[in-house]
Amino acid sequence: MPQSQDATSPALANKRHDQQHPLPEDTFIQDHDAQESGADDDEDEEKPKSDKKAGRRKIKIEFIQDKSRRHITFSKRKAGIMKKAYELSTLTGTQVLLLVVSETGLVYTFTTAKLQPLVTQPEGKNLIQACLNAPHGTLPSSMPVGAPLGRSNPMSMGAHHGPTPAAPNVPGGLSIAG
Repeated sequence: MPQSQDATSPALANKRHDQQHPLPEDTFIQDHDAQESGADDDEDEEKPKSDKKAGRRKIKIEFIQDKSRRHITFSKRKAGIMKKAYELSTLTGTQVLLLVVSETGLVYTFTTAKLQPLVTQPEGKNLIQACLNAPHGTLPSSMPVGAPLGRSNPMSMGAHHGPTPAAPNVPGGLSIAG
């Protein structure tokens, strides 16, 4: 005989609480392509349709020839790495700067507050552009190899001192003219 649940049961109380206080949506990353695809895996057409296993599938890590599938994979994995960068900085208090450049040349960034000037000030944008324009395997002459970054002065950016105006832990796109 099934038990009836009255108005004071924990199950009903939790249900009412959830309806009154819905959880906020994760608004950290607004990547509409990744949201629209809805699937967790990158290789939807790789396995035969008769394989009804639920969950993630292991894929070969190799270049994706199909441009549409490559774009979908880029969007999903970019969102994932941005989320990981946010989690790393939040959980450990570290400073993070992540640049992701698409095959079309669009630069996506995630940065914490102290490193924000690298992607917002002209000197930082110029450095990024110089790196992107440099021949493969070389660094711009203004960028010394192996130079340590001091803890008290992580990256001197000219006359900028004090807090950055941008909000911390916010991903965004960086427009760098080529």
